[in-house]
Amino acid sequence: MDNGMILQLVEITIAAAALIFGFFELYRRQKLTQILKTITKTYPGDVAKIEQSCAWAWSNVTKAHSEMLKMADSEEKIKVLTHLNLATGDTAASARMCTLLFNQLLGFQEAQFKTREITHPEKRGLALCKAEFESSQETITYTS
Repeated sequence: MDNGMILQLVEITIAAAALIFGFFELYRRQKLTQILKTITKTYPGDVAKIEQSCAWAWSNVTKAHSEMLKMADSEEKIKVLTHLNLATGDTAASARMCTLLFNQLLGFQEAQFKTREITHPEKRGLALCKAEFESSQETITYTS
């Protein structure tokens, strides 16, 4: 074998290795893309479910607050009302943060994959999912 033949074999070997590495990277990127798509489709539904629980907690705390106001004044009543007031604010803030996170996840999904899909078994019953669906229907109506 002469030097030219050896160089050709080395070039072919390097090209084959680069091709194999390219396929490996492509597979890895496709796998990562699939994971990101799954996360960005399922997490908004989970966040909407948490938001619903926060809304229910807020409702329960405000009802407890109303009932507590009917009781006779005492030192214990003041302590309980203080905690109920804090709980009311915390549950309302948690629901707002869930709404923000929900919209951020859908915004990320839209930026990455040009979709705003939600995968969740209860999405038809969750307020944030319903609002997103109605919003997407309005968008379709305006553009057609």
